[in-house]
Amino acid sequence: MFSLIKRLVQLGLVCVLIALSYFGWSVYQASKESPGEPLQVVAATWMRDHNLGAVVAKLEDFYYTHINTAEVGGRPVVSALVNNDGSDLVSDLPPRALPTPLGSAQTATTQPTPAQSASTTATPEATPDFSFAPLPKPTTQVIPLDGVVAHLDPPTALISPASVPEPMEGTWQPVGNTVAGSPAVYVTRVRTDNLHTSYYATAMWIDTKLTKTMFIPGYEEPKGGPNPFGGSLPAEFLPLLLANTNGAFRLEDARGGYFYDGVVVKPLEARRASAVIYRDGRLTVGRWGRDFQLTPDVLAVRQNLDLIVDHGQSQVNNPAYSASWGATTDKENLAWRAGMGQRADGSIVYVIGQALSAQSLADTLVATGVRRGMVLDMNQYWSAGFYFSHTRAGSVVCHRLDPDIGGPCDRFLRSYKRDSFQFLAAYPIGPKVN
Repeated sequence: MFSLIKRLVQLGLVCVLIALSYFGWSVYQASKESPGEPLQVVAATWMRDHNLGAVVAKLEDFYYTHINTAEVGGRPVVSALVNNDGSDLVSDLPPRALPTPLGSAQTATTQPTPAQSASTTATPEATPDFSFAPLPKPTTQVIPLDGVVAHLDPPTALISPASVPEPMEGTWQPVGNTVAGSPAVYVTRVRTDNLHTSYYATAMWIDTKLTKTMFIPGYEEPKGGPNPFGGSLPAEFLPLLLANTNGAFRLEDARGGYFYDGVVVKPLEARRASAVIYRDGRLTVGRWGRDFQLTPDVLAVRQNLDLIVDHGQSQVNNPAYSASWGATTDKENLAWRAGMGQRADGSIVYVIGQALSAQSLADTLVATGVRRGMVLDMNQYWSAGFYFSHTRAGSVVCHRLDPDIGGPCDRFLRSYKRDSFQFLAAYPIGPKVN
């Protein structure tokens, strides 16, 4: 009897050893196909691909609840002055020349302030109309003869919930280059509660009158859909690039559908939060079936859970909306999260932070004036947002919205497995704003 038990134990150990060896070999092979990704990210992705998503969910919940807990109190290490945080990284992609402005001597020496209008700056040379479909063309709209291009005003300053605000906290700061004489992108940092005061959420505001949006499917996600660009922004669009952000959850976790350029990859679901990209480069965020429906001018629809903000209010605790606001982590966990929403004037706000609950993500979106907002991808590495500036020589400089964002700064400019939103200048780019 003892001998039989011993043999069974030995057999069990051999089986465990074989299973661990297979797991290690398989994860190693997966890591070779995912250069630059942390091992834990590769392992979690492998487990999800092998129907172990429930196990990953439990492990991540345990990790955020008991291991990687957010610090209480303290002051942020990062400055709220956006261009003073050391997050710049010059892309090693080949430089491409900017469109040559008319009156280049004035353009090279004049730095417009956020309050300046297009009529007070040199008028850049215009190129043909913008178009994405059926094939993208790296062009911009013609500036009117009077030089005046309509633009939106950034949101009012955000109020920090911390008892002692940091300098520049909550102040919207123009970044990158001007577009038709006005800043098109503003960024601010703000604490999200008066308890975890060493962490910022970073918000990026996009002027949709000066920009167009391009949705780039990843080469793996959304799974099963068209992949016209190999998972990267086509290089010819680099001279127009202002910002880019991560997309949504893996399609199997999104609890919604996906449509791209006439192909229904997964049926669209009524009520789901949806990012809708039109063929003319417009982006809208809302509830499918109520705020919009499928029309011939729709290029892409990316759905992800329910709206986390609707009618300008958080829906985190609304029982009529999604009960869970993360594919694998509980809504209370403080983790890397990202979201995107639309204000009443049509402008877009993207929010990212490394210590956000679902509620603090929603609250931050609401504070920026978002009327309808949705959850994007979460967890470190998958949550990532960047803005870009262009030198006179045509080099592209990448800036992380949060210095702790992992992975390459120019990840969405190269072949990448996940989808991304690319924000491009709708008019010729001018000088840097600061």
